[in-house]
Amino acid sequence: MSRGEPVCPRCARALHPPGVWSSAWRCDLHGEVVPLQPSLTPGAEQLASVASRAEVPVWVPWPLPIGWLVTGVRYAGEDRGPARAVATACSGPGLLGGPVDLVLVAEEPGIGLGAHYAGLSSTDPGPDIARLPSDTKVSAAGHPTPLWSVPLPEDRSVYVGEAAGLWLWLVVWPVGEWMVVHDELTLVDLRAPGHGLDVPFGAPTPRLAS
Repeated sequence: MSRGEPVCPRCARALHPPGVWSSAWRCDLHGEVVPLQPSLTPGAEQLASVASRAEVPVWVPWPLPIGWLVTGVRYAGEDRGPARAVATACSGPGLLGGPVDLVLVAEEPGIGLGAHYAGLSSTDPGPDIARLPSDTKVSAAGHPTPLWSVPLPEDRSVYVGEAAGLWLWLVVWPVGEWMVVHDELTLVDLRAPGHGLDVPFGAPTPRLAS
């Protein structure tokens, strides 16, 4: 279902595959990691396949903003095995008139995929972030979910929170389109049985490929 070789979810470096003495994938920089599989061409079959094996939510904003499309999906986990982190991408016109990309990541603590897309050098945002007032909130599978903004590279806006005991990241390019993440934004988990969403798809975004 995927092409290419898995990479490190924290830095996108090539990995050493499991061998005789270890069943783990290893990164020269980060040691044992969960392998990040290549980005998949966006489509109903690919999205359904990942959702059927995911141990974390497969988040999609619903309803999508006008003119927006789902433009990619990527997961961390063994090929054809359980997905322990999932990134979905959506793209469309922004309020400022240019194109916008939004990457949503659900992951187990310690995977580091959301932090990688956010531009963090650490794996997680750290426990101190929740001690500050939240900056916004979204509805995640029907539950109000506070989010905190993370000051990072100047080319993107980053929000992070916790949903069902898992990290939830929302990363927006360009930085000036941060208002894509707002209090009325509703996220749907595509693992939910019978969600019945007719998800529209567009050309793959390069945001997931890096």
